[in-house]
Amino acid sequence: MRLRATALLTRHQAVLLVRQRGGPWLLPGATVQMDELAMVAALRGLHRDTGIEATAIAFMFEQSSAQHVHSVFRIAIPDGVTPRPSPLGEYDEVRWADSTQLAHMHLTPGTRAILHRAIGPDAGIDEIPDRRQMWRPSGMRISPR
Repeated sequence: MRLRATALLTRHQAVLLVRQRGGPWLLPGATVQMDELAMVAALRGLHRDTGIEATAIAFMFEQSSAQHVHSVFRIAIPDGVTPRPSPLGEYDEVRWADSTQLAHMHLTPGTRAILHRAIGPDAGIDEIPDRRQMWRPSGMRISPR
């Protein structure tokens, strides 16, 4: 499994999510490189994908998923900053989603588990991933067997 530094940003009861064209939504972040601190990878991934520079960062927990061991960090950004997809990043869409939206969004199983653990049942997210949809590592949807 790869180590991924995952960024959790919240603002006004909403969570920042990113996605590649047509794929599932996920939390921003980056794979931790050799000799890199996970905290540095989280900041690097957030800036690369959204153009945002953080004002504060704190480790929350580790969460395992099918593909990664996520080191999850709570990140603060200035109030006036608007995240946008960066031309240097790998994601086409960036958005804030509140709990009423999260319940109906196609999230990766890892993202769903992280949000349930970090925010709890108030997030409107089931702890168990939606088994009707399965995702390949590339983000392509396949039918369950």
